[in-house]
Amino acid sequence: MKRILVIDESEVVRETLALILGREFVVAKRALGTQGLPLTDTHEDCDLLILGVSPQYGLEAASIVRVAAQLPFAVLLLVDSKSTARAIEDTARVGCLTKPFNPYELHEKVGQLLARRLIYPTTDVVAQAREPRNFSRYLEFPYLSRSAATMVRRFATARLPLLIYGEIGCGQDRIAAGIHALQSVSRRRVSINAAEISAEYLTQKGLELSECQALKAAPATLIIENLDKSAASGQSLLLHFLDDAEEQSGVRCLATATADLLEKVYRGDFLEALYFRLATLTLKLLPLRQRSEDIPIVADWFARNYGGVIGVTDPVFSPEAKDRLRNYLWFGNLSELETVIARTLALHRKSYIEAIDLLFDFSADTQESDLRDLTEFVPASVRSDIVPGEPQFQVYGSARSANGSANGHAKSVDLNVVIHELAHELKNPMVTIKTFAQLLGDRYQDENFRSRFQEVVGEDIERMDDLLEVMIEFADFGQPRRSNVVLQEKLREALKEIHNESDKRQLRFEWKGNGVAHEVKIDESQLLYVLKNVLLATLSEARMGSEIEIDITQRGVVSIAFLREGARVASITHYLNGISSRPNESILPLRILLAKQLVERNGGQFLMDQSDNERDIVRMEFPVAEH
Repeated sequence: MKRILVIDESEVVRETLALILGREFVVAKRALGTQGLPLTDTHEDCDLLILGVSPQYGLEAASIVRVAAQLPFAVLLLVDSKSTARAIEDTARVGCLTKPFNPYELHEKVGQLLARRLIYPTTDVVAQAREPRNFSRYLEFPYLSRSAATMVRRFATARLPLLIYGEIGCGQDRIAAGIHALQSVSRRRVSINAAEISAEYLTQKGLELSECQALKAAPATLIIENLDKSAASGQSLLLHFLDDAEEQSGVRCLATATADLLEKVYRGDFLEALYFRLATLTLKLLPLRQRSEDIPIVADWFARNYGGVIGVTDPVFSPEAKDRLRNYLWFGNLSELETVIARTLALHRKSYIEAIDLLFDFSADTQESDLRDLTEFVPASVRSDIVPGEPQFQVYGSARSANGSANGHAKSVDLNVVIHELAHELKNPMVTIKTFAQLLGDRYQDENFRSRFQEVVGEDIERMDDLLEVMIEFADFGQPRRSNVVLQEKLREALKEIHNESDKRQLRFEWKGNGVAHEVKIDESQLLYVLKNVLLATLSEARMGSEIEIDITQRGVVSIAFLREGARVASITHYLNGISSRPNESILPLRILLAKQLVERNGGQFLMDQSDNERDIVRMEFPVAEH
């Protein structure tokens, strides 16, 4: 899995990014230190740095970009205003995103930067491809449908207001830039982000328009972006601003939106007068799923463009690859398709692309070679005592005396840690549900979307329900009622209960000490709970299709070893001016935390060896029954 480091002064921003990206990438989070970020001292331990740029650094945007461009990984800058974003030119290694952003925009930017990094780690070819002189190609088929391409050429020469709208990723901003570039005379461009409109903001934009007039330059093009995201107060302010702008003759208005504004007008969510002021001409961009016959042609077009800069001669797709592209839902539309094509060519670098080659995300299956380069995300000072080649067990449980016996008095699980882990595990599916719910109104008639909604949301609700059941069952346990229990029998019972889950992930169990019957003195129901939840946590972490080794040869001990699906991020504390204030803190999955507590209650010990970059070992030691 690709590695992303998030550095932002806002904990909310850090947590949000981790929740959105945590399913596809290994995400590490750090606060912005009081001394800032020593970018010039960094080393290549991550694939992408997402850095929040504080407002006070907005004027130094150009300097930040120059430094970021020298880093050995891609950088995504998060800025607070569109004006700062305009000062930051996207390159192959540096991108910019304005707050607030939605998950689609974030995924699109992250995917593009990681794909570009694979294409050209040192040369800014994507920025060259997006210079104004090339924007006209976005006004033609196949980037646009044939009907839209015909209409946009007619609209480009008109001086009437034009509204360009469609779903996210349909290329609204590129088309607006292309129309601006096709003007018969050179015009200055003034951009307005409708999502951040205020009286002060529009005053600044008015000054920019006035400068155009004072310089006696050609009339400006006013590009209004994210019109559908404007607040009611912002819509009124914008309408008055346009009234004043009309006095400066020749101003051309181009507006973009990711929703049907006329429908919003009918619902009373958008100002009618503003809509008709900006929608004299309208250009609706079809979502990619409604252009299924065009998808292979668009894919070929992107492949030729990126093939030229990557060095792949005449890339073509197999019939099966074209079918797979045609049948994909493409919620990110053209932007998502472009990223998938660029990523595929960059990684495989071959002219004949088959269906199996297509990379719809950076999954662990396609990045296994990267895992060998990763080390545990722990400060070097904490790891100084590790001896290469020897297992390094970290103890989670009751203290042991010199003779190795457990004292039976367990320290309670930190409630804050439990709450943190529960919130973390519940928030991931909640983000998915919220995202789908927000889109449901606009896409309810889309049968494919409804099917996908039912599948994904159903799985996430089931996951949340399982976690809550785990918590309830744990809360119902009282003090242990210890008895002699055959460890092997309970282990087989737990394996039987999780059989369906292991089949889903195509995992196999290899026994050591099979047939050996050891008795332990423990609460029987609590032992089953421990074994079941540790095994379920192991299944979620283990690499799909791999083997899980269970060793019960030692009396009273269960040892479970497995290959991880993804590796840990390398130590990157040298990016900051200090190290974590809690370097010894380990965050464990919720199931493991609760199982560990029950092991301690019963006088046992819970240990983990995570010293290997790919292989984890969980070791549980239970009190041996006396006869």
